Amino acid sequence: MAKKMPVALFIGRFQPFHKGHLSAVKWIAKKSSKVIVAIGSAQEKNTVKNPFSVRERVKMIKAQLSAAGLARKCVLASVTDIHSNELWVAHVDARVPRYDVVYSNNALVKKLMRRAGKTVRAVPFFKKEKFNATKIRTRMKKGARWQDRVPTNVKSVLKRIGAEARVKRL
Repeated sequence: MAKKMPVALFIGRFQPFHKGHLSAVKWIAKKSSKVIVAIGSAQEKNTVKNPFSVRERVKMIKAQLSAAGLARKCVLASVTDIHSNELWVAHVDARVPRYDVVYSNNALVKKLMRRAGKTVRAVPFFKKEKFNATKIRTRMKKGARWQDRVPTNVKSVLKRIGAEARVKRL
């Protein structure tokens, strides 16, 4: 009898969703029946660290997952911040569908999820030095080339919303 594949949770801010994120979702999708892509810091927008609203991040992620043939395998959820490590996992669990395994490379996420008894696995990094959201935002701010660091459909959404001009103003 075939073993049922787990439902996976992949949480991030996706500011913006870049090629490293897409690589991670593809990798997780091969090991999972469903991937819950949880958009963290959902209440944040128009700041240096979080320039894009949750609606904009949903648009960029949906556009790219659809183009990659992953839309049916992925579910998007949004998670606002709370400033309590003790309550964070319960907060996440209340906002996303049931999952079996958490994929993350974030030390705090891994620690909190493990403390709550969750199964946590690391995701292989894909060219981490190049595909890094902080560096992409910095390149946008400086007017340097960033377009090759995000997938095509994300680039289209970012251009449509005037992302580079917005990041420069912040």
